[in-house]
Amino acid sequence: MTKAKWISYQDTNYRRSIPAEERLSICLRFLATGDSYRTIAGSFRVGISTVSMLIPDVVAAIWDCLVEEFIAVPGAEEWRSIAQDFETPLRLHSNFRRGKRESRN
Repeated sequence: MTKAKWISYQDTNYRRSIPAEERLSICLRFLATGDSYRTIAGSFRVGISTVSMLIPDVVAAIWDCLVEEFIAVPGAEEWRSIAQDFETPLRLHSNFRRGKRESRN
């Protein structure tokens, strides 16, 4: 299945669907500007409820497409290294004693 199919819908006898390109544009405008759904709906001449349903769908599709490429899950050896770093005690600088900072004078 092509990636555009993830955010495309079929036309019906009662309405034409919003093309994938426009759905992506609406979502990217929201993510880039943080404008309200009302403002975006007016800009693209679609309903507010359409925008409110469209944005989470497109964001989920973007996530599903990109998560495996750009978010690496650590392997077993990497997890062991991370755990070992947490178990190693911190060596704080000697200027700190009993929670108070010594003056340098």
